[in-house]
Amino acid sequence: MPMPSSMKRTLLAATVAAGLSPFWSGVTHAQTPGPSPQPPAPGGATVTPPPPAPPSAEAAPPAMPPPTVATPMTEAPQDALPSPTAGSPTLVRNQNEYQRPSDLSYGAAMRFRWVTVPAFMLNVFTKKNVPLGFTAFPGAWAVEAFRRKGNFDVALALGYQSMSPPDGNWLGTGKDPALDTDFVQFRGLGFISVDVSFIWHTMFTDWIGMHYGAGIGVGFRHGKILRTSDSGCTDTNLGDLTKCHPSGVICTSDSCNEAQLVAQQGKGNDIPGDPHRFSDPDVPPAIPIINAVVGVDFRVPSLRGWEAKIEGGFYDAFFLGGGIAYTF
Repeated sequence: MPMPSSMKRTLLAATVAAGLSPFWSGVTHAQTPGPSPQPPAPGGATVTPPPPAPPSAEAAPPAMPPPTVATPMTEAPQDALPSPTAGSPTLVRNQNEYQRPSDLSYGAAMRFRWVTVPAFMLNVFTKKNVPLGFTAFPGAWAVEAFRRKGNFDVALALGYQSMSPPDGNWLGTGKDPALDTDFVQFRGLGFISVDVSFIWHTMFTDWIGMHYGAGIGVGFRHGKILRTSDSGCTDTNLGDLTKCHPSGVICTSDSCNEAQLVAQQGKGNDIPGDPHRFSDPDVPPAIPIINAVVGVDFRVPSLRGWEAKIEGGFYDAFFLGGGIAYTF
């Protein structure tokens, strides 16, 4: 019985597939595994291929970062001060609403002093003198205005200083005691002063420190010097008013009769045997001032601006005193 043609084709396909199976197996081992081919459907039917496998995690592309959203800038306050740069002074506002360096300030002060002119100073140009001991307090006073930057002050002062020693005999160096010794009286002698000083401060703690400096100025004379010629004077009795004194005037160990001196005043030339008291015309109306000072500062941190000081130095005379100050 002859074999149908469809069966012949099926048998032929099976024979070919069996012969090629060793070769197909080698090819599949040499290549990347993939989906197996589907055998043709009987009768030439169309076979739908399976859906592709999802990609593995290793093959997935890296995730992109989320986009950055710009945040809006806030507006700076209009009255904010610019940040200081290196080396520039810090700026602050004061009560008058203007800017200035934080280490700059202004202030006012008052000072009070005892004043003395010791004998060794007068001995430079006199053979006999009467030293000025420490005057009654205050022998000198002044008001000051100052500008302070950091620890450095520039101060301008207006004040008064007494320069009146007790009455007594005076004789210049190299003069004849019998002819040139005078009984000298100081009446309100002093000077009104104006000076400028340059002062440095060094603080050891918030409470205590020191200051030191110097300055110059001018003093305008106040008061007068009265002179009366002495008689009976020698090198040995210059300091004894009972032996060396104006003729016709009664004197004790430390003073002479004022009424008798007034009675003789201004009636002729003043000479040892005929004394006539007069106001010395050679006293200069103004003198230069040399100032040097060193002292201790006291401050109370809780009392802003206030400070006190104790100081000593030279101001055309040696002095010791103190004062108070306020820094704005």
